[in-house]
Amino acid sequence: MGNCAPSKSNSVERRDRRPAAAVGTVTAKVIRLDGSLEEYNGAVRAGLVAAKSPGCYLCAGEAMEVGAHPPGVAEAEELQPGQLYFLLPISSSRHPLSLPDLCLLAIKASAAQRRHPEEAPAAPPPSSPPGDIQK
Repeated sequence: MGNCAPSKSNSVERRDRRPAAAVGTVTAKVIRLDGSLEEYNGAVRAGLVAAKSPGCYLCAGEAMEVGAHPPGVAEAEELQPGQLYFLLPISSSRHPLSLPDLCLLAIKASAAQRRHPEEAPAAPPPSSPPGDIQK
């Protein structure tokens, strides 16, 4: 596993050797029902993103918890760079999230990130209610 002794240097080592400007812009990421990933660079409101998918609402990944109803992001709220969001069926807002639901969304988010390897995961992936998550 390597040497566990502390380093004598106080500098921070970057894992990505590209210059900072080449690393890219931090974006808000949205995982759609089909598992595809959309990124938004500028200020975009949640309502605009949700409007592209009738019957769905936007939920912030960090707000999802096992046993709680997935909270929607207010339509007027701007998506935050570096955050992960999920488009969920409106019917999922009526059911508390289970651990398997969250796991399915985590798998979906992970697969989307693998298809776009230049993007690092922004937040722990969340979930939706039983039977409402498309695989």
